[in-house]
Amino acid sequence: MANNFFDQLVNSLLSIQIWGIAKVLILLVLLLYLVFAIVVIRQVHLMRRVLNGVLGWPLVTVAWIHLGLAVSVLLLAIVIL
Repeated sequence: MANNFFDQLVNSLLSIQIWGIAKVLILLVLLLYLVFAIVVIRQVHLMRRVLNGVLGWPLVTVAWIHLGLAVSVLLLAIVIL
């Protein structure tokens, strides 16, 4: 009985696919990067309220483009992986 349990345990450990784990880790990293892009948007808006200058709108535009690219890369990775 115990031998059967250990055989099943060894078989299940050997059947773990490293690429499946890598895919999940890549998606988690991209999700974390998306959170970072959202934080960048928030920080840029806070900075614009404090500092008035010439770079206000271009910086906000770059931040929104960055967020859009982060979302696009995450969705593309979900589809491809």
